[in-house]
Amino acid sequence: MTKNRRFALAGNPNSGKSTLFNELTGLHQKTGNLPGVTIEKKSGRFSYKNQSYFIEDIPGVYSLNARSADEMVATSLLLDNTAEAPEFYVFVADATHLRKSLFLLLQMQEAGCRLILTLNMHDLAEKRGLQIDQAALEEELGIPVIPISASKKRGIEPLKEAIFNYPKSDVQTKVPVKSKPDQLFKRIDSILNRCQKWEAGKVYKRSSEKWDRLLLHPFWGYVFFFIILFLLFQAVFFLADYPNQWIEQFFIITGDWFQDIMPGGPLRDLLVNGVLPGLSGVLMFLPQIAILFFFLIVLEDSGYMVRATLLMDKVMRKAGLNGRSVIPMISGVACAIPAILATRTISQPRDRLITMFVLPFISCSARLPVFVLLVSLILPDQRFLGIFNYQGLALSALYLTGFLAAFGTAWLLNRGMKKQNQDLFLMEIPEYRLPHWPVVLRQIGNRCKSFVSEAGKVILGVSVILWALSNYGPSDFTGTHQGETTSLEESFAGIGGKAIEPLIRPLGYDWKIGIAILSSFAAREVFVGSISTLYHLENPEDQSSILEILGKPGGISGATAVSLLLFYLFALQCASTLVVMKRETGGWKWPIIQFSFMGIMAYLSALAAYQILS
Repeated sequence: MTKNRRFALAGNPNSGKSTLFNELTGLHQKTGNLPGVTIEKKSGRFSYKNQSYFIEDIPGVYSLNARSADEMVATSLLLDNTAEAPEFYVFVADATHLRKSLFLLLQMQEAGCRLILTLNMHDLAEKRGLQIDQAALEEELGIPVIPISASKKRGIEPLKEAIFNYPKSDVQTKVPVKSKPDQLFKRIDSILNRCQKWEAGKVYKRSSEKWDRLLLHPFWGYVFFFIILFLLFQAVFFLADYPNQWIEQFFIITGDWFQDIMPGGPLRDLLVNGVLPGLSGVLMFLPQIAILFFFLIVLEDSGYMVRATLLMDKVMRKAGLNGRSVIPMISGVACAIPAILATRTISQPRDRLITMFVLPFISCSARLPVFVLLVSLILPDQRFLGIFNYQGLALSALYLTGFLAAFGTAWLLNRGMKKQNQDLFLMEIPEYRLPHWPVVLRQIGNRCKSFVSEAGKVILGVSVILWALSNYGPSDFTGTHQGETTSLEESFAGIGGKAIEPLIRPLGYDWKIGIAILSSFAAREVFVGSISTLYHLENPEDQSSILEILGKPGGISGATAVSLLLFYLFALQCASTLVVMKRETGGWKWPIIQFSFMGIMAYLSALAAYQILS
């Protein structure tokens, strides 16, 4: 096989670059309808006719004139003059909106980029009666033009052939673009007049317009938006009920099996009372996480998420922000880290800082296992009016409270920080389309796999450490130990928990909950595994589920559970988020302020809730 050739995919957002990238490389990368979802380039490899290729997927932009941080990343990659620069670019254009795509393509040509043009969604353009003269377009631009449909895998072989036959050359030096926009658009209109025409008597009308009258309505649009969120959280409990029980029973049966086949000793105790409870405490909530991701992906791929962003623009302006802040907030429901990175779409530094500061208030998937456990302790699995699940209603209220806390904090920061010019919020509205279900299922699988692998490593490590700290104490090393085993209260974990108990006792927490809170600073979901491990260690013969154990006397009371819900709703217990904040703000000043503000808010709200309810 010959030496690798290097090229990159370029184009506007929503043109289908990531879909084509996945098709060429076999890697299943995230695609989205929101600018800022893909911020850093992705890379992969593929081979064709014994020739290997290194391919990069550059974030989508509309112009080489960058305004925001993510656009600067993309344009710097497009205009790269280093030895690592791509040899040529495959430009992915939306054939249904060719005029918009040609603006960036002509800029890249003027800058000195070597190009192949692909007309993606060509089949959809033909269906609408739009005819594109491929030969004439090649003559006008002087580059190869390949019609494709990446989502339907059409035109991929001709594209690979064009890539294979593209002449080799040393990397060209890119130069700044000097043409003004009106000059480029005159050229574009001249090209389209020759190369594009509509089928006689066929007028295309966007089918989404009638739906947008409802979904973007100043009143009914908000009603529909909150109905969607309400149904989402109802489904999180309703649909996940049986899978949760199956997973929980699997770990109980597995624990009993190990008890029977393994001889007594520290190894069996570690496995049965340490590792298995820790893992089951998180994995039993995996169905809820999968359902949450399913709805988010479907809403995004269908085109509705963009409408929700535009709808919330008016609301965000009340806090001095705009709709660009909604994009990271929606991303924050999955994880705060990519949400903070997505703030690079916000061009105003002040607005970006405020958005990053309030993002951890948005409840992420790591909080979901904690919420589900505590809500299940407080409320029965019953239905209001025979339809609405009480637990789902409580979960909806928690997520709404988190958003209100983010909005209120943004409002306060907006009043206290120097204002800048209001940033215009412009966004292309895609048409509604049915999600590609194999891609949706693949994305859910990838996200759940990532959650299990990343959280599993932390949980397993914490469970082993916590088991050791809970089984051994100072007396085991000083020779003053009395009896066969060290009690939980006399262990290192017990001593540490007792030391912080005076600080957390007013919140309704005992030393075991204190240990679980400290361990969950690595990752919030560790709280559930830690609680499961600690309570199983205290009751080693009880192989009941964690919900049954916590519901018994000596477990967690209703007032304590409410206090914990508020604590985890507001506290910034994620070391990774603080590290990313430090990197994005350029220092520790804002992460420390953010951590302290949210910590004080969490402590006071948890304190008030417990003192009132108890």
